[in-house]
Amino acid sequence: MTKVFAISGSLVTENLENLGELAQALESHEEQVIAVTGAGGLKEYIHAAGNFGNQGEQDLVGITGTRLNAKTLMTAMDAYPKVPETAYEIREAASTGKNVVMGGLTPGHSTDAVAAIAAELLEADLYIATRIDGVYDRDPDEEGAEKFEEIGLDELRKVISGNNEAGGHELIDGTAVDIIERSSIETKLFLGTNENIENPGEADGTTVVLD
Repeated sequence: MTKVFAISGSLVTENLENLGELAQALESHEEQVIAVTGAGGLKEYIHAAGNFGNQGEQDLVGITGTRLNAKTLMTAMDAYPKVPETAYEIREAASTGKNVVMGGLTPGHSTDAVAAIAAELLEADLYIATRIDGVYDRDPDEEGAEKFEEIGLDELRKVISGNNEAGGHELIDGTAVDIIERSSIETKLFLGTNENIENPGEADGTTVVLD
């Protein structure tokens, strides 16, 4: 069984000195791993492009940033040597049995959506490693915010409503949720520590309940 991990870009850009530890965490699994990286600190380039270009152009800058993070992480792993750039290439890369590292694919799709597409194509479980330790009923920095141990798809959509701008997907976006729903993808969100990535089943996060 393949495992797909959506890796927040900040886990790469803010930990470049310890990149080998993230690589080891991903490679610790007996199963094949597909890791999809976000833009992280490179989002500054997306926002800069927004001063001059349209949303689609920002998306293209973002995709380039995610692929740079993927290529950087790949250097620390024994992985498929090319970053897939299409859904067809995901299948081709995965067919080798090697671990795969990739970024974004097309404008309008967050890397969480790309990870969901990969999980759908490969009939894999999906793990979303973020800077937040799960899904909360409101901003987790607000007093009284409560974390969901489990959350249904409709409730998840309410929580993430409006999260659709380039570079703005801190948790998960609606497109990813739609893909998870249509293919009943087992999904869990959790804080992206190396320990949690090594043992996602035991991570203290939020499990998506498939209605």
